[in-house]
Amino acid sequence: MAKLNKKQLSAFDKKLQEAVNLLQQGRSNEALGGLMQMVKIKPNDFRVHDCMCIANSALGRHAEAVESGTIATQLQPQSGEIRHRFAKALQQAGELERALVEYERALYHIPDNIEAMRGRINTHSDLGNYDTAQKLLKDLEDYIQDKNLPSSKTIGIYLDKARLSPKTIPAQEVISDLLKLHNDESLPERFRIIANFQLGRLFESTKDYDNAMKHFITGNELKQMKWDPDLYDAYIDKLIKCWSSIAKIPTSTLPINKSIDPSRLIFIVGMMRSGTSMTEQMIAQLPDVTPGGEMNAIARAPVPFEPIPNPWGGRALPLTKMVYNQRVINEMTKSAAAMYNEVAKEGSITDKQPYNIFYVPLITRLFPGAKIIHCCRDAQDTCLSNFTQTFARPHPQTHNLYHLGRYHKTYQRMMQAWHDLPEVDMLDIQYEDMVSDPEPQSKRVCEFLGKTWTEDILNFHESSRNVRTASREQVRKPIYTSSIKKHERYGDHLAPLRKGLGIEE
Repeated sequence: MAKLNKKQLSAFDKKLQEAVNLLQQGRSNEALGGLMQMVKIKPNDFRVHDCMCIANSALGRHAEAVESGTIATQLQPQSGEIRHRFAKALQQAGELERALVEYERALYHIPDNIEAMRGRINTHSDLGNYDTAQKLLKDLEDYIQDKNLPSSKTIGIYLDKARLSPKTIPAQEVISDLLKLHNDESLPERFRIIANFQLGRLFESTKDYDNAMKHFITGNELKQMKWDPDLYDAYIDKLIKCWSSIAKIPTSTLPINKSIDPSRLIFIVGMMRSGTSMTEQMIAQLPDVTPGGEMNAIARAPVPFEPIPNPWGGRALPLTKMVYNQRVINEMTKSAAAMYNEVAKEGSITDKQPYNIFYVPLITRLFPGAKIIHCCRDAQDTCLSNFTQTFARPHPQTHNLYHLGRYHKTYQRMMQAWHDLPEVDMLDIQYEDMVSDPEPQSKRVCEFLGKTWTEDILNFHESSRNVRTASREQVRKPIYTSSIKKHERYGDHLAPLRKGLGIEE
C-alpha cells in the first residue's frame, strides 16, 4: 500500500470525524458505508475498526461487530475504552462469557468506569448469575454513595436493579427508586422510555395492572414512531399479489451440495413474542442442530434487486415479480447460503427471524425442501406482549394498541395466503398447546423435521446456549403457562387492541 502524505492523512482524519459524528447522531448505516471505504485505505487503523464495531453493533450486524472489535483490541490492547465498547458488542451478540472477560479487562485499565461496571453486572444478569449480579450491584452502590452522580447515571443503576427485581430485590423497592426519576425531563429520552417499561413490568409483578398499563402506555408514547396501518395493508397486498399470481417465480437451480443444501435449514417464523425463541431452544437440543438465532440472511437477499422501498423505512420486501428471474434467484441463494454456512458447515441450522413471515414464498424458491415452522399464539396475548416489551431495534407497529391489532390482523391474512400456495410446506404450532402439553407437540415438530425426539427437548431451559432476543430470560425457565390469557388481566385497557383486531365486544 502506498504511503500516505500529510495532506492525505488530514483528509482521512476528517472523514473519520464525519463517521464519528454520524454515529453520535444515530446514523450508523451512513457511517458504516464510509468506514468500509476507510478500512481499505488504512486497514491497521484501530480507530476505524473501533467505529465499525460500534456501527455494526447498532445495526444488529453482530458477527461483523465482533470481528471489528476483535481487530480493534488487537491493534490497541491497552485501551480500556475500546475494550469496553468491544465488551458491549460481545454482550449484544450473545457471546456473554467473552463479554465478561472484556469487561474485566476494561475495568483493569479504567477501574472507575461506572458504565463498564454496569455492563459487567448486566452480563451476569444475562447469564442468569443473579446472586453475583446483585453483589456487584451492591458494590457499585457503595462505590457511588458519596459521588453525587447526575440523574442520568443514577437512573442507569436503578434500571440495573430493576433487571434483578423481583428475583433478588423486592419490586416495591425498585418502584420507589424509579418513580423518583422516570419523569425527569432532563434525562435522555431513552432512559425515560426504559424506566417506564420497567415500572410497567414491576407493577404487573405486584398485580397492579392499572398502574402497569399506565407506564406501558407512557413508555410507548415516548418511543412512538410513524406508522400507517392503511399504507402497510396496501403494501402487504402487493406482496401477496407478487407471489400468488399465475406467473410463477423460478426456483433455485444451483446444484445441491454441502454448501447449498436446503434440507439443512429450519426456519422458525411468526409474530414476535409468539414462542419462536422457545421453539428454537427446544429444537437446538437435538444433537445435529446448530441454532442460528435471528439471522438476516433472507431479509438481505432482495436488497440489491428490489427497487421499491417499503413505506416505513425497514427491510426490503420482494414485491417486484419481474426482478426475480433465474439468475437473481440463484444469486440470492448463494448469498444467503454463505451466511448459513458461517453458522455451521454440517448438520441442521435454525433461523428464528420472526420477520421471515414476509419471505415464506421466497424461502421456498431459494431453498426448496427447507422446513418452515410457524409459531402461533392468541392474538391478544401476542399483541399485549409486544406492547409491553421494549425492543432493542425499532418496531414502529408495537407502540400503539390499535396499530398492533391492525398489524396482527394483516399478518394472519398474509400467513393464510402463504398456506394457500401449493409449494409452501409449513407446520403451524400453537404456543398454548406447546406449553400446556409439550411432549406430544414437540414430537409433532420432530416428526415434521424428520428428527428423532429426545427428552432433552423438554429440558431446554438447562441449555447453556446464549439467546440474544427479548425472550432470553423466558427460555431459561422450565415451561410455564402463566402467560396464557394474560390479556384478561388488563380488561378494558385493551379496547383499542380489540378494535384493531376486529374482535366483537
